[in-house]
Amino acid sequence: MDERKMLPLLSAARLYSLGLDVETARERLRRLVEEGVPYDSKEMLEAYETFTELDKQWKGLEQQHLELKEELRREREEA
Repeated sequence: MDERKMLPLLSAARLYSLGLDVETARERLRRLVEEGVPYDSKEMLEAYETFTELDKQWKGLEQQHLELKEELRREREEA
């Protein structure tokens, strides 16, 4: 398979994997809130920072993935 055509598949796989990490971090935050851990505690702040960083990475990768798909679609139409 053409290496260029593999890029969306690899990107999608990475998005899926990173999405699982984001959801795990979100769940950790939810559990801490349910347990009554103070919002300004070190544990809560670390969990929040982890979540926000992973979420930021996911959103950036999603944007790249969508741009790549659009670029490949345009290339196919022009061919």
